[in-house]
Amino acid sequence: MKTLAWLEYYLMVPWIWLRLTLHNTWGILNVLDLIWLRPMPGGLLDLEHPFCTGVNPATQKPVWNENVLFRTPRLARWPGAIPPEPDEVIIEKVGQHLCHQVCQAAARPGWPTGQAAAMPPGILYIHGTVHYNGGWLLFNDFNEAIRHFSDRRFRAEFRRFVREEGREPVTLFRDRDYNRTAFAQFACCLRSLFPWFSNCNGPKKFVLWGNPSPYPAVNTITGHWIRDTRALATPHGRAKVARPPIPPQRYFQDGPYAGDRDQPRWPERLLAWLTEHRIRLRGARENLYFVDKRKIRRGFRFGPQPIASPWQRFRKLWQ
Repeated sequence: MKTLAWLEYYLMVPWIWLRLTLHNTWGILNVLDLIWLRPMPGGLLDLEHPFCTGVNPATQKPVWNENVLFRTPRLARWPGAIPPEPDEVIIEKVGQHLCHQVCQAAARPGWPTGQAAAMPPGILYIHGTVHYNGGWLLFNDFNEAIRHFSDRRFRAEFRRFVREEGREPVTLFRDRDYNRTAFAQFACCLRSLFPWFSNCNGPKKFVLWGNPSPYPAVNTITGHWIRDTRALATPHGRAKVARPPIPPQRYFQDGPYAGDRDQPRWPERLLAWLTEHRIRLRGARENLYFVDKRKIRRGFRFGPQPIASPWQRFRKLWQ
């Protein structure tokens, strides 16, 4: 049985990588649509919108802990010097961090189109679809997560959640003192098991294409953010886009889960190395894909004025 699973993995990796490339290209084109072709203006939301508060209107409490799909038991003895905060605090800190990203594009007194920010409004809005509507998984460390994701039943539940709910999954880790290479390899493990791009964010220096986050967090980009982000363009969409919490005990109820490994395999290590090498070749642009980090360092910010459309830029060029 283990030999069969091993063989299936290696036969499927090229196919999954191909699908991943096609799916990620579609996502990139949609982001470019949001920020350049049909740029979304700032100020579509106000600071009271659930994407900016993280609060469930039905309970007047933060929604994130209501959307936890799966969590492992905390280690009885934490190997590091400083044990992690309670699970509820970890999840709320990451949720609040993502809320802050959305708030930069929100209307407020004196800033009707949001504040000037390092990211364009379209990208800032995406964070709302992830943190408010997303489903959260929580593990102690990367090895424990690989042990779960290498279980066929666990992967099936992960896919079922994405298929049935149409939401983005976020995988969090309690351990903030992580090895950056191990983090990159875990993200590439997910990219080799699922045809979706997984981005790794955390409190240390960036990992691959990742950004800052209070705790290590992997956003698996399934593409459902496109529908929710575009919904913000209309008043009706803005009123309906914040979805109710995921019903409890609907997913991952067939545990315990334990796959055939807790370490990344060589294709995953290779993919991590190639991605890191590609980012190094970018030089001072580093790991920001949609904006130029060199310009950000020099003080460039998007807004508060709206981003010009291609037609507006063309007209200005010839005036």
